[in-house]
Amino acid sequence: MSQNQQQQQKPIITVLKCLKCGYTTERPFREGDFIPKIEGTCPKDGAPLFIWGIYAKSNQQQQKNK
Repeated sequence: MSQNQQQQQKPIITVLKCLKCGYTTERPFREGDFIPKIEGTCPKDGAPLFIWGIYAKSNQQQQKNK
């Protein structure tokens, strides 16, 4: 399997974080995501949610979530 095929199988995850209360959540990456883009509001306190990180989920992480 080529390196390109391995990269295509790993889902890209975007991490959203509220800097006021520390709330975090993850969602699938969307085209146009970048750090520190404001992406909505925090469901706990209404403060802005920032894109805090973007990463490829490893095969081990995928198996733990199943």
